[in-house]
Amino acid sequence: MKISLLPLAGLLPVFLVVSAHGQAAGVPVLSTPGTATWLSEITSSGTRTVFTITGDTVLDWGQFNLGSGSELVFDFIGGNSVVNMLNGTSTQTISGTVSSNGNVGFFSPNAPLRVTGTVTAENVTLATMNVDQQAFAGGDTFTMTAGSGSALTVTGSVTATRGNVVLAGQTVRVGGSGEITATDAIRIGGGSRITVGKSGLGRRLKADNGDGFVLHMGRSRAPRIEVAAGREINVGGRLDTGSSSRRIFLEVGQDGKILREGTGVMVGRTAINGTYLKNGVRVGPDDVVRSAVNSSTVKLPVVKRPGGTTVSTSRTLVNDVPMSASMDSARDSKRESARVASRADAKKPMLARASFFGMRGGSGGEAKR
Repeated sequence: MKISLLPLAGLLPVFLVVSAHGQAAGVPVLSTPGTATWLSEITSSGTRTVFTITGDTVLDWGQFNLGSGSELVFDFIGGNSVVNMLNGTSTQTISGTVSSNGNVGFFSPNAPLRVTGTVTAENVTLATMNVDQQAFAGGDTFTMTAGSGSALTVTGSVTATRGNVVLAGQTVRVGGSGEITATDAIRIGGGSRITVGKSGLGRRLKADNGDGFVLHMGRSRAPRIEVAAGREINVGGRLDTGSSSRRIFLEVGQDGKILREGTGVMVGRTAINGTYLKNGVRVGPDDVVRSAVNSSTVKLPVVKRPGGTTVSTSRTLVNDVPMSASMDSARDSKRESARVASRADAKKPMLARASFFGMRGGSGGEAKR
């Protein structure tokens, strides 16, 4: 049984239409009778609507606009998932705050969806696509198909507290201020047909060949990151697994391309399927394997004192992600086993002292010679 987010004693099913200045998201139609009740109230900053969920729920909304300062809460005391079908034809917006102790999905098949606010739940799915509602709610492999919604844009914060974040549409844009975080995985798909496999199947995201575009300029952090698009992936932000041993997968369809802009950083063991262009320059398949998949190494020389005694033997620092030149010595930080003592301070990394370049990427390991 789910733990309630807040005391809900005495909550009755209420249909309350608030005035336009209250920035209400509207009144939904409950497509699964008996699985939810809700109460709305006007607050000083907008509206606050609390849904008490007692079973897997499908809510059909008209035009959906959750204004800045407004709140939408899904409190699960039973069931696992709520499917929000946004059926309007004008741009849908989440500018306020959505929170939940369950699994939440928003699907806008007929209009673009913009997320400038905050969405937090155990698992979060945001898509400008149709979805197999039963499969999604049941935690099975589910498929999403493009309607006329086309673009999903995230410039706010999306957090999965106990699972995954899935972002999908024919076009998916994570803006420079976008923050995506998950305790399990982040999956971003751009295409006309996106499939997400049930948990336990390894790589779970599949985007069919054809049109589909993902632009990632923000920050995404999760132990596993998968990005797939039919036509193009452009990484100008940060994809961060928190470790060089965790996986990032980038995949495009036939004749597609993957670009990493000058500001783009990928922290993790990165596998690329498709033509890869770094800073707009086409890279051949062999170069892709070396720069994006295999370990990058930096050989450090023997360090000796003035009298000739050895401080440190030669060693090789190993990084499992690409490195780029930088004068930012703060990025040279390594764990203790990968540091080399300097003459003045045995605890100070030699790379930070010399500051001849900075290594961008995940944590490093070392192989002694």
